[in-house]
Amino acid sequence: MDENKYKDLFKKITKKKSGKEQDLEIIEKRLQHLRKNGALSYEDLIKIKDEYAWPFSEYWMWPSREQIETKLKKTDGWFKNLPEGEEKVIDGLNKVFKNISLVSIVLRFIHPEHYAIYSRPPLKILRSERGASDVDEYLNYIKDLRILRDSFGVTKTSEVDMIVWAIFYAEEEYVDDLNAALAESLPGNLSLKDLITFLPHSPLKIAKVFYKKGDYKTAGFWAAKAYEKFLYDECAKYRIDIIEKAHKRAEMIRKLTWRTDKWRFLKNKDLLHATKKLRNKIIPGIKNFPKDMVNGLINNVEELKNISSEG
Repeated sequence: MDENKYKDLFKKITKKKSGKEQDLEIIEKRLQHLRKNGALSYEDLIKIKDEYAWPFSEYWMWPSREQIETKLKKTDGWFKNLPEGEEKVIDGLNKVFKNISLVSIVLRFIHPEHYAIYSRPPLKILRSERGASDVDEYLNYIKDLRILRDSFGVTKTSEVDMIVWAIFYAEEEYVDDLNAALAESLPGNLSLKDLITFLPHSPLKIAKVFYKKGDYKTAGFWAAKAYEKFLYDECAKYRIDIIEKAHKRAEMIRKLTWRTDKWRFLKNKDLLHATKKLRNKIIPGIKNFPKDMVNGLINNVEELKNISSEG
């Protein structure tokens, strides 16, 4: 990937979108101190909304200083180890700002490699899993963007929402340039649009492509996504509602094995649980996934899909 070409292209896209050139990296640099320690301050929020860097005020507004300044002091040390413990941090920030988009903006500028702004156009395109709360929904969205981050070969999750937006809403010239800039990272003959489209629709297909390429880590993430999609589709098929928040996949398996003859069958039931165990080993994102583990997850999901389609 030609990083300079890629950055120049991003400047053109953001200028086209907002009407002026943006400098988001300058805000990232201003908030680097929060990666080490310290609490988010109201002065940090003022730095984020810098009108010379980007058009924050056209879309959002921070709560007044009087409303949140005391609450912000509680955030001391929250950002140091992210994304470790991120659900608790996101929930805590949401209680301060009472707006998940504002929470996403804070995280995007402190840790752009892990987070992105909660944006409706990419959310709609990716069809990210709905959550029981705003926090759940943002986490689901971020997980999808991280899969695409690794698939595109870029370093920042914060760039992925812009890529998704550009591929579906920007002029064709930007689409061609983006594909050319990231061509080395794209598997097979797939385009950026292919990957974005397959994430909600056919993730198992892309898992196999990355596996064949020898990128077992990315293949593992896609295969895990395929397993999650299978469970949701299967529950929808049998009109099973999912209420549990903390252990959704466990509840899906439990209800499928209670309510359906097909999944009550011991062999099929064991396969559901075995695949869940493989998925849970991959999702935390260890540096390298064993080839056999990823291959096992891909094969298990394929077998589950075959069982579902029988009879």
